[in-house]
Amino acid sequence: MPLVFGTLFFAVFATVEWRRLPVIARVYLGVATAFALGALAYPGMTIAEAVEQTRDGLSVILEAARLAGFAAVMISVATALRNWALR
Repeated sequence: MPLVFGTLFFAVFATVEWRRLPVIARVYLGVATAFALGALAYPGMTIAEAVEQTRDGLSVILEAARLAGFAAVMISVATALRNWALR
């Protein structure tokens, strides 16, 4: 999946979670911003290609953003399941 699609994915997640989990929404926004910068610097590359094939500061930021995005998605899913289970 190219970086531009990751940008859109996390931007939509930030919009959806803005009221329910504002801190996580801001993490999503940061991840979307990092992915947008990566999409501009490495057009057409996936996140894995950008991290493995390049050795600059942006690849470090992309790797950190990927980890933060994964953690934020897991927190969003866990809280959504908890809220659903407690109804």
